[in-house]
Amino acid sequence: MHAIGAMDRAFLSMPDDQPPVVGFFLDFLGPPPSYDDLAARVLREARRLPALRHLFPPRGARIWPAQGGDLDQAVHVHHREVPTGGPQALADVCESLIGHPLPGRRHPQWDCWLLTRRDAPDRFRVCFRVHHAFLDGVGAAHALIALLADAPVEGPRLHGTERPGPGALLRAAWGVASPAVRTDRAGQHLGSAPPGRAAPLWSHHDVPTARLRDLATSHGVTVNDVSLAALALALRSWKAPTATSDQRTLMIMSTRRTHEQYGPGNRVAGSLVALPRTATTLGAALEAVHRQTEVLRRTQRRHAVRALLDLPRPLGPSAGLLRGVLGPRVYPLLTSSVTFPVAFVSFGARLDTASMVLSIGDRTPVYLSFTRTPDTVRCTVVADAPRAHTVDLARHWARALTDQDDPARGGTAQNPPPKSPPPPKSPPPKPPPKSPKSPESKSAPETSPPS
Repeated sequence: MHAIGAMDRAFLSMPDDQPPVVGFFLDFLGPPPSYDDLAARVLREARRLPALRHLFPPRGARIWPAQGGDLDQAVHVHHREVPTGGPQALADVCESLIGHPLPGRRHPQWDCWLLTRRDAPDRFRVCFRVHHAFLDGVGAAHALIALLADAPVEGPRLHGTERPGPGALLRAAWGVASPAVRTDRAGQHLGSAPPGRAAPLWSHHDVPTARLRDLATSHGVTVNDVSLAALALALRSWKAPTATSDQRTLMIMSTRRTHEQYGPGNRVAGSLVALPRTATTLGAALEAVHRQTEVLRRTQRRHAVRALLDLPRPLGPSAGLLRGVLGPRVYPLLTSSVTFPVAFVSFGARLDTASMVLSIGDRTPVYLSFTRTPDTVRCTVVADAPRAHTVDLARHWARALTDQDDPARGGTAQNPPPKSPPPPKSPPPKPPPKSPKSPESKSAPETSPPS
């Protein structure tokens, strides 16, 4: 049996016409499978995964119902071929899928799409989407590996059952409740969304995993710290080069435990991280970010928030409070990260890159994810139409890490590090002796060699 938690209730209470959806776009190197082969495998494996068989629970239920719904190939597995237009046409199709309706209530709340391009027969993309009450990002990643992998492989990290002390619980309770009574004036430049349906927009940029790992090692921090610090620099270069305050951000952390690997429910915790937009170098941004994430680790914030969310009603936070915390007036920016530790093989094709996406309906915050595979970290931005300008943050994030200026030395595009002096130039060769000229001829004026 799987209990329905506070986060589950918050997402279940959102309207059907704007469901909260979490998903992935996975890129594979190799010829695509046939639609029938993919559908047969996906449906066979989905029947073994509880979260992909459940229907909406009755209103007020405390336990996810044991009886599941029927899986239908025409409802749950699709194929779309992009005939022309190249990568941009594929990106446009993916953008349309982020806000595409999920299956109706009579069916389990997920679907899977095979996306192929005629001009790229040696690669393909798989889109997987699921209602966010039924699975969180890490749970969706484990389900996706189970559906697609040719052989069992390791998935994203799962957690044990930790018992935080009373002090950690009190700090977690304050951290959940206090932001809901304040709005983030520092984040107003991200824009505001009027009521009404707006299709999500997205963009992404990649940086080699080795680049972030080297930076993390040289600074004694984590790869996630490097991603967040680069985002702080991206916010500065993108919109606020003279910022005087930090950017309030809700950092989402998985609390999914080993025995919950394929179980239904949203198992996440969130915590405030102030991204230092005032930092002018990666080193300064890393110092500010790592100081905060180290406190979160030391105080067991991940497990303390999970314990708080697991409290029975009415002791735990209400669905209304959690929906308010997820609104852009409290946190204009949501961030999360997930790692696929193995480049698993699906139908003989190897996983190359991945994007995690999220859409939670009206007035959603700008969402930014860092999805890591063995070779690549992909920064993905999802925003609604009124905040369309924010999708450029992914490009600024990549530039903060890969610009010709070296962030490891503390430089950014706005504040480059000191340049090494150029090597000394060899003196110009002496001209050969001039031959006697006739009285009619004139010599060309001498010019200095270019510097």
